[in-house]
Amino acid sequence: MKNAILFLFTLLYLSSCMETTNSSSKALTNAELIAANKRLVEYWIYEGWNNNRNMEIIDSVFAQDWHDLNPIPGTPDGIEGAKYFVDVYRKALPDIQFKITHIVAEPDWVTFRFTAEATHRDTLLGIPATGKRITTSGIVMHKVVNGRFVESVNEIDLLGMYQQMMGK
Repeated sequence: MKNAILFLFTLLYLSSCMETTNSSSKALTNAELIAANKRLVEYWIYEGWNNNRNMEIIDSVFAQDWHDLNPIPGTPDGIEGAKYFVDVYRKALPDIQFKITHIVAEPDWVTFRFTAEATHRDTLLGIPATGKRITTSGIVMHKVVNGRFVESVNEIDLLGMYQQMMGK
């Protein structure tokens, strides 16, 4: 809940800073953009994934024309692709919990490394549910424009996940 409130204040602040008054606009400093980008990731991971609110908050985190630079097969374009990604992983790993281990941001990009743990409950990577507890890690990069992810690339240890699900 604390993350949700912090995120909402960030959105309000960003929108107030982008308003134009008397032909002048107040732009955010690089430090403010960097802090906002980090909060956006934390909100998406901790409130969205860890509290199972992805579908509830996805429209406030991803741009409608979002683009996945390395999509899973069958992923539609735009925000529907983000929803598809969430749906695939949420069905297969319904109790997934993430921990952000590193986060680095620039005014227009934010990158983080994560570890995650979940129980394999539905088909993932072509493997039917095994009921096994799995762990994984990955690195995600998001391009951020106007406080929303517009482009993303995920590098997840899928081989490690596969080996754990297959018991190897």
